[in-house]
Amino acid sequence: MPAMVAMSTAEIVGDIVQIILSDTAGLEPIGIVSRSPFLKVVGMDDLGLWVEHPQYVIVKTNDEQGRPLPEDQQVRTKLEANFLLRWDKIATVVHFPNREGFDFPNPMDDKPIGFVTQEDD
Repeated sequence: MPAMVAMSTAEIVGDIVQIILSDTAGLEPIGIVSRSPFLKVVGMDDLGLWVEHPQYVIVKTNDEQGRPLPEDQQVRTKLEANFLLRWDKIATVVHFPNREGFDFPNPMDDKPIGFVTQEDD
């Protein structure tokens, strides 16, 4: 039987983990619809885990005077972003220390892991 290895949350920074959420309320606008997404952890603090959102979309819906733009004139811009996933939303975290491709850098860098993007809708 392999020896048990002590682990700390700080060790998952930079890795892809599966985060089991208590609920997704409030996360739908940024593309989190699954209660168990795979996400890249980029940091942590007292409030929760900072995770990567590789294809965050900002939509310009108004013109310079503040008037609504018709849908065919709206501008969608994809940005790299990080967001805070608060501890109260997290039920548990699953780490895969020996799974190839789940430690960074890796070939999955360009995939929108864990998110539903507007193109996916």
